[in-house]
Amino acid sequence: MMAWMLWLACSGANVLDALAPPLAEVRVEAEQSKVASGEPVVIEVEAWAAEGWSVQAGVPMAEGLEVELLETEGPSVIDERSVQVWRYALTGPDGSYVVASTEGSATGPGDQSRTFEPSPIFVDIGVKGPGGKMEGFAAQPPPEPPPYGWIAAGVAAALALVAAIWGIIRWRNNRSREVPPPPPPHIVAQGAWADARATVDDDHALALRLSMVLREYLEAIMPLRATAATTTEIIDALRRHGFGGRALTDDERIPVEQILDATDRLKFAREGGGDAFFAELDGHFESVINASRPRHQPEVPDA
Repeated sequence: MMAWMLWLACSGANVLDALAPPLAEVRVEAEQSKVASGEPVVIEVEAWAAEGWSVQAGVPMAEGLEVELLETEGPSVIDERSVQVWRYALTGPDGSYVVASTEGSATGPGDQSRTFEPSPIFVDIGVKGPGGKMEGFAAQPPPEPPPYGWIAAGVAAALALVAAIWGIIRWRNNRSREVPPPPPPHIVAQGAWADARATVDDDHALALRLSMVLREYLEAIMPLRATAATTTEIIDALRRHGFGGRALTDDERIPVEQILDATDRLKFAREGGGDAFFAELDGHFESVINASRPRHQPEVPDA
């Protein structure tokens, strides 16, 4: 505890001011991502709108599950924004599912408009995890408490004291070392893309995940909330801002458009899929990374 407090005192981290809430947004959440067999997954959809804005929220959907509207609330006013809530029950056979939503929209003053594509939600009905089976494993009874509790308590206290002393020594030895910087956005994006390709088997779910990986990467390197923007808004921002304020050539911009268009068609129209489809997306993603990653500047020799 002492080492932690000293670290906080020395770190001097800056706290960023909170951003103003969006004029219009749609939030989609699951009350519980894991439910027992036969129980419904309850999805809550919230539509938030500032004065002068009107929001139409989408409807949750998942292949293999039936969707039923349970209740609605509102609209009510919270922090100068109107909010309306819909709760849906999704029921079906035991298994793991990806819950997407139909596209939402909003209109505002001066013919402003936008659309919403909420992130997918992964839920499990009657299973421990994606496709998980736990047959043959029974819960073991809790162990009997030790007969000499005071001995265990003494040993634990001694170990805690040793750990605290060791932590202080390590902090003193390492306090002059700089904290390593976080990995750059393109490294994070490449890892997330590779993880999705290796772990997600369903074509539709994989398209959802790859689309979100690209959007999260663009959001990290551009002045745009890409995870909540439409494909049209992202392409428009690329034309205006490029990567880091650098104008893009057609060859640099087109791979982004091709990934977003292909994943949109697979997500919403069930067009595409298969090994060749995703291999082509791999090539487009590599082109996006190569066009946007930081470029090393050549060293200038001393005069």
